[in-house]
Amino acid sequence: MEKISVIIPVYMSELYLEKCLDSIVQQTYQNLEIILINDGSTDGSAAICQRYQNQDERVKVYHKRNGGVSSSRNRALEVVTGDYIVFVDNDDWLELDHIQNLYDLLKKTDADIAIGNFTQFLDDQASFLIHVGTDDYFEKTYTPFEWFCHQYDSKYNFSQCFTVPWAKLYKTELFKDIVYPTDKSVEDDYTTYKVYLQTDKIAFMNKAIYIHRKRSTSVTRTVNLADVYPLKSIEERMTILQLIGAPQELLDREIQAYKWRLSIHEEETLKHGDVESYQQILVKKAIAAKYFKG
Repeated sequence: MEKISVIIPVYMSELYLEKCLDSIVQQTYQNLEIILINDGSTDGSAAICQRYQNQDERVKVYHKRNGGVSSSRNRALEVVTGDYIVFVDNDDWLELDHIQNLYDLLKKTDADIAIGNFTQFLDDQASFLIHVGTDDYFEKTYTPFEWFCHQYDSKYNFSQCFTVPWAKLYKTELFKDIVYPTDKSVEDDYTTYKVYLQTDKIAFMNKAIYIHRKRSTSVTRTVNLADVYPLKSIEERMTILQLIGAPQELLDREIQAYKWRLSIHEEETLKHGDVESYQQILVKKAIAAKYFKG
């Protein structure tokens, strides 16, 4: 049985961490390496990590100075020994067959990444937001370019499935040179697509096997929207896709998304009194209007 490394960055999550870890140690797929990176927590999270390490030899705990979720993922990637990698956020939890489902899908399709869907749990309301039912189930394989065509697809929450690192099983070799940026609010937007572009085949199952907790303190609720939808990441992505000969249909989707992000940045820079950045956005909008028709 191949070993799967489960990476959980941990920070100030004592209220949710046990539920998360219980859902991992109880997985039906048992050959796991469970890596907990305690990112300088000052609540009870560190003690919870230590307790699980004492109870289960598969759990490995690393303590570090606070540096953010990217630095925690980077630290974990330095020490993984598994054949495959799964990421879990410390306030989320997994269906108990989460890893087995992804592993079976990856092996059956000979894919490099297996992806599942998710259910949202609205923490403030203590209720589930279900967007995938049992009748919606399907499996499909994609080339990287085919999968990119779903990047902005709202159906079944494909767009979020595309960007987030969780609800996926990756071949470890895909992360050989990957480094998560430590100076960005939404590191996934800079990183996940680069992993996809190193693959030959991506497999997707439209089944909610991951529960994502939506909290009032989540990134998308507490920061400037210009940080949530950065320009630098999409400009970099558009450049790479153009250089590697991506289909025009895919590039057109990126262009439309870029125009939308420019509008977000125009509004946010003006609202926050960042006049210099506002002027730069206006120039980019004028260039986009001139050369990107439609």
